[in-house]
Amino acid sequence: MGLAEMKKIYGEYIAQVKKLESEKKIGVGLFGMGKKISDDPCHEAFADRLKEELKSFGDMAPSSAEVREVLGYIYHAQAEMNESLSTYWMMNAVHGLTLDLIRKLDPDDAQSLIQLYNDDVPKRRRFPVQKQVFSVLKKAAQK
Repeated sequence: MGLAEMKKIYGEYIAQVKKLESEKKIGVGLFGMGKKISDDPCHEAFADRLKEELKSFGDMAPSSAEVREVLGYIYHAQAEMNESLSTYWMMNAVHGLTLDLIRKLDPDDAQSLIQLYNDDVPKRRRFPVQKQVFSVLKKAAQK
């Protein structure tokens, strides 16, 4: 569990989306015709699987360093996968699934994640869920 499982979940999701993109026929999804990649159930399955794994990971009472490692991976993944809009949006959306784990961080680890978050998700590009994550990170850094 932990980081290795997160990498596996993300890797499988990215592979699924790349496969969908490679099999996509020209014109599909334009003008509402056909099935768009963003409508594929793999996106919801990814979020559900990640949610389950994060809950399981949190229940194992991980150390603050382990939590920082996992959250750092999740927060940085979207910065590396921005060529696929379908994965980019979902990887940003799942940041909201990490709120409970943030509370397990010690102040130093929370502060290091704040730095990472500022680099990968600049304030001007944050969605509401990311603003919430950043706020909870700031509170954890002030414990």
